[in-house]
Amino acid sequence: LRDIATLILETGMRPEEVFTARKENVHLDRCYLFVPKGKTCFARRNIPLTDTAVSVLKRRMRKARFGWLFPHPRNPQVPMTTIQKAHEEALKDAELRSRFRLYDLRHTFGSRSAMAGVDLATLKELMGHSNISITMRYVHPTPEHKQEAVRKLEQFNVEHVNTSSRSTKSGPGPHKSPHSPKMPQKGNWRKLLCNKGLDGEP
Repeated sequence: LRDIATLILETGMRPEEVFTARKENVHLDRCYLFVPKGKTCFARRNIPLTDTAVSVLKRRMRKARFGWLFPHPRNPQVPMTTIQKAHEEALKDAELRSRFRLYDLRHTFGSRSAMAGVDLATLKELMGHSNISITMRYVHPTPEHKQEAVRKLEQFNVEHVNTSSRSTKSGPGPHKSPHSPKMPQKGNWRKLLCNKGLDGEP
C-alpha cells in the first residue's frame, strides 16, 4: 500500500495505472515511466520521475518476477486490481474518520504541482487529462497559498502601481497630449483586446 500511495503522490498516476505498471515500461536511464493505456487516449504518456519515485520503482523491479510491479498476491502472473481492504485498515490504524480515498492522492499531486509553479498546460500532460478544465478540478490551493498570492499582489502594487501614480502626479498637468491615444468606446473594448491578444482566446 505504501509504495502505491507514494507513486500516486509522486507522479499523479491513477491507481489503476499504478496497479498495471510493468517493469519494461520503467526507463530509469531517462528517468521516466511510460503509461501505455488508461482511462482515455490522453492517458498514454511518459511521466518524469522524482528521486522518491525512482527509489520505489527500483525496489519493485527487483521483485517483478512476471513483469508486474504490483502483482496479485495470489497469482503473480496478473496485476492486482484493488487494495481496498488494506486501505481501509490503514485508515483505521491512523484513526481517520473522514472518507479519504486513495484517488485523493492524485488531487494532492495536482494541488502541490500548481502551488509549486507548474503551469496548467504542463500539469494537464503529466496527469493525462484531455483538457485543462479537467485539470483545474484537481487544483485546490491552501489558505496559506491564497494569502501568499495576495501578498504578491500587494507587493506588486507597492512597486509598480503606486510608483506609476506618483509619476503621473509629478507630470506636466492634467492637459492631454495631442499624441495621446483615444480611449475606445464601451462597445470597442473586446475588439481592442482581441487585437492585442489579451482576451484569453487562442
